[in-house]
Amino acid sequence: MRRKNIAVCVTGYDAEYESLIIKGIYDRCVENDINLLVFASMIKKPELSSAHTLADSTVRGESEIFNLINYDMIDGLIIMGDSIVNEAVITEVDRRTREKGIVTVNVSDPQHKAQKNVLLSDSTAMGFVVDHLIEEHGLKHINFIGGFPGNLQTEERLSAYKNSLTRHGIPVEEDRIAYGEFWKKAAECTAKFMEAEEKPEAIACASDSMAFFSMEWLKDHGYKVPDDIIVTGFDGIKDGSLYSPSITTVRKDFEKAGTAAVDVILDVLAGKDVPDDIYIDSALCKRQSCGCVPIIQQDVTDFYSKHYDELNTIKGFNNYSLDMDTKYASAATSQELFESAQYGATFFGLKRLYICIGADIECSEPSLENRTDSRYNGICDTMVSMLKYGHDIPVGTKFRSADLIPEDILNGEKPVIVAFSPLYFKDDFLGYLAFEPSKIIGIGELFPTWTTQLSSNAGSFYMNKELQYFVDKLESLYMCDPLTGLYNRRGLDRLGKQLLKQAKSRGELFTVFVADIDHLKPINDVYGHEAGDNAILQTAKAIKKAMSENAVCVRTGGDEYCVLISHTEENQPEALAEQVALLLEEYNKDSGLAYKVGCSCGWCTARASELERFDELSARADENMYRTKMAKKAAR
Repeated sequence: MRRKNIAVCVTGYDAEYESLIIKGIYDRCVENDINLLVFASMIKKPELSSAHTLADSTVRGESEIFNLINYDMIDGLIIMGDSIVNEAVITEVDRRTREKGIVTVNVSDPQHKAQKNVLLSDSTAMGFVVDHLIEEHGLKHINFIGGFPGNLQTEERLSAYKNSLTRHGIPVEEDRIAYGEFWKKAAECTAKFMEAEEKPEAIACASDSMAFFSMEWLKDHGYKVPDDIIVTGFDGIKDGSLYSPSITTVRKDFEKAGTAAVDVILDVLAGKDVPDDIYIDSALCKRQSCGCVPIIQQDVTDFYSKHYDELNTIKGFNNYSLDMDTKYASAATSQELFESAQYGATFFGLKRLYICIGADIECSEPSLENRTDSRYNGICDTMVSMLKYGHDIPVGTKFRSADLIPEDILNGEKPVIVAFSPLYFKDDFLGYLAFEPSKIIGIGELFPTWTTQLSSNAGSFYMNKELQYFVDKLESLYMCDPLTGLYNRRGLDRLGKQLLKQAKSRGELFTVFVADIDHLKPINDVYGHEAGDNAILQTAKAIKKAMSENAVCVRTGGDEYCVLISHTEENQPEALAEQVALLLEEYNKDSGLAYKVGCSCGWCTARASELERFDELSARADENMYRTKMAKKAAR
């Protein structure tokens, strides 16, 4: 029986909140023998207050990973809509799952409702903090710093702040409310509060980040937290517990939200009646910034030990990145290009890693049409596995994109988690990484840096490969005769010099072999120029087929050919002339045409070491060919 699969769509696989939700999802999946497939974009949304915007090509390349989802193999889908950069992805995922009858659960995203929604309640959470400050610390003058006016999160937290004051009989004063834009402006708000005649006893911030900036301003201006003033945050980010003093905050129960999302899917599959919206309450975390937890002097030795461990980790990664770039620069093949990714897989503790590149990119000739039409290239139907790490799939193995990975690990003895992240470059979606992490939380903030570097190196490699292909193509067109495909006089000059040099180094013989089509003018006059072109083409084919691979075959004029040959056998040119004649006889016998195609050949051979230039033999080869032609004429 096939094991169930649950897919997750998320941006920022190792982002703090998202990874906690995924951990909750994974733990519940393992309990129920379900595979977890995580489709993760690596580029996070710019901050609301940031002027930074993402390029369209970046958004498109990152979003393509969600088109990889095979809806025929999943039993439920969880999306963290609030993290998704491209909102069109949310709409498309919802449409596809409804079309396939698959239940979708949107987690922590009140703005984009899906079939089912698990919401981390903010509507009352700020009230937990304010209630705590009033009831346990006896405060009455509590100020509030929100994010942006009109922002949903800000308005919910502001409403809870006001309701708590009102419940406790404390008037709401608008002068005690400011907006810090979820970032540095919180310091300006704090300065304004502290200029007031009646200063606050506490500042309740609508995010931990704003609490940082508020406390920094207070420290810089001689205030002690919490002795002189209490500061609280909201969100419960990891940095809040590491800051000194650690921040009293409200922490959303992200793991519980992930667990609840899986439970919703299982209940729907079991035919149970499940409400459209499920709310997960937040919890108050009492820490040092309100005085509930005493401030303990941090062990400096322990601090510096951790600090140097982090520095050494970053230093090791930087050295690896430089090494990866160096190996990319010298990589002659795509296999060499991706070999250095093995160290990265070890660095990030991956159990197995697949690098999957589109077959159209790895195996096919580049298309000039795609370039001239500026087409966007999305996911190929067929992928190629480019790396062996933690598995035995040979490099070069082709498989269907719909299969996601080139082997069936989803129906093994135990459920697995496999994550997918995109590889793209400008307007080309190259492929993706598929990996099994050894741990859900803590894969590292350097991971997106690594995937971006892999994308850039791979994109540059394939772009240079494509460029070289077109350069070779143009050079071939420059040196080749368009009718016959043989070289022209430019090719004769360039390649002839190279062949003579090689023949000298090997101590070989060198021959200039010439041919001239018999009776081409009568063929043109009687049967037309198409027949004449056919005679030229068939003669060229016979000459090309008869000659060795290293021979330089040239159409030097209308009905004239020249072949340069390096060889060791004395009688080889004579055998080649006989082979050309035999090939043309076979053609004439099968063509059914009223005219016959034939040619006269001549050649001249010398030791390559005795020649300065190959054209020293040309005149004598022409004379020998002319004698052959005259002999044929006399025979007729």
